[in-house]
Amino acid sequence: MYKYVFIVLISVVLNSCTTINKTLIEEVSLKYPEEKPFAESKFIYVDKAKLHYCQWQVDSLQYNKPKGTILMVHGVSGSTFNWRYIAPNLAECGWNILSIDIPPFGFSGEKQKSGVSFDPLNKDSVSRADLLLKATNQILSQSDFPIIILGHSLGGRIATHMAIKKPEYVKNLILIAPAVYGTSATPKITKYWPFNNLVIKNSSKFLNNAGIVRFVMNNAFGRKVTDEEFVGNIAPFLRAGVPEACGEWTIASLDIVEPNIAKIKAETLILWSKKDRIVKNKGEKLESEIENAKYVE
Repeated sequence: MYKYVFIVLISVVLNSCTTINKTLIEEVSLKYPEEKPFAESKFIYVDKAKLHYCQWQVDSLQYNKPKGTILMVHGVSGSTFNWRYIAPNLAECGWNILSIDIPPFGFSGEKQKSGVSFDPLNKDSVSRADLLLKATNQILSQSDFPIIILGHSLGGRIATHMAIKKPEYVKNLILIAPAVYGTSATPKITKYWPFNNLVIKNSSKFLNNAGIVRFVMNNAFGRKVTDEEFVGNIAPFLRAGVPEACGEWTIASLDIVEPNIAKIKAETLILWSKKDRIVKNKGEKLESEIENAKYVE
């Protein structure tokens, strides 16, 4: 994750003639309208933060009751769009699925009365874990708990905090390339003047530069992204004020400490490629530190 975010921060100072054009903006607004970007889209407010979420339910005619509920937590710059294939497939296999966008990413958040933030809450992963715990309590019924939490990258870090804070809520963890080590999702130099102002002011230049965005996506995916992937991933960032809010997030998302991995009691599946170029593989180390963990490369 560190390498990915560093690429983003370096890229904001680059110049390119390939800007986000009016045609693309119109295409995005038609395909992913803010008021309901997906057929499954819903919105709630939690601690005055506007959250976008999607649910996929099992077919009651095919299953007497669901096998369980899975909460999917995306990583940096991710959204419910990332689960568009796996979520409905898991629902067809008997699982209820919930995915929540973490502001300022996806379609969560909205402009605040002051500043550039898209929500009034702290941005560290512990606070985001608290936010998702409260959101799941609002959205799900008590009979849905305990749930399975699937977290990718930063989402994996948030998932571990959720399992530590509320072990009775979490039956199992699935961690995909989880960014659980270290105390910052971004280089710490970005927290200080003048670099913090540079990040916020240039974030819009980066996210309005199609060439740079595609370059970063290609690096994150490890291949050339398709047009569908590009449009679906860039759509939330074209909302007014989101680029600046993302710039602020890179500065405010500093964790004081790492998650206390040893406190995790839930059975945990760790999925991590040795070829991961974004979050360095530490699957074997993580497996040794979680009591009931299984690491699969």
